[in-house]
Amino acid sequence: MKKFWEDFKKFIKRGNVVDMAVGVAVASAFTAIVTAFTKGFINPLLALISNNSTQADLKWIIRPEIKDPVTEEIIQSEVALLWGGFVQAIINFVIVALTLFIVMRIVSAFSNRAKKLSTDVKNLLSDEDEKAAAAAEAARLAEEEAKAAEEAARLEAENAEKAKIAAEEERKVREEALLTEIRDLLKTMNK
Repeated sequence: MKKFWEDFKKFIKRGNVVDMAVGVAVASAFTAIVTAFTKGFINPLLALISNNSTQADLKWIIRPEIKDPVTEEIIQSEVALLWGGFVQAIINFVIVALTLFIVMRIVSAFSNRAKKLSTDVKNLLSDEDEKAAAAAEAARLAEEEAKAAEEAARLEAENAEKAKIAAEEERKVREEALLTEIRDLLKTMNK
């Protein structure tokens, strides 16, 4: 998932002319869907959070309007930052860019599969010299593996023999020590 978002960020920052042309074409096709989605789902959620009826009503009033109390005419107009429309434009952009990115990934995946299939077909149709060279290499590797296995078996047998000899020598040393101890005990008993 992390790689997906990293690729998405790279896609947005790329700036390639062909990618941008594809983006414009696909974005224009998705405009109606994205607008309906934002108006139907995102705007009501934002309106619920901000207690406004529409996202266009979301604004920061810098200076409120001043009305004549008698005539209700506006004496001084309101000055406000209308950030609701800006947020809606950003949401639309992210949805369009994400959709484009997913479509491009699907196209790229199909393209990669086609390239792999093409490579596989070329490999299957390669000439006999390449097949013979591969077979010779495989035979050489098998022979090396067999020699390595024989060497490992020989070393294992040598180690087993050395262990057997060492165990036998240790047994003899213990036997001599035991006999010496018995002899010394017998000497002390005879005195």
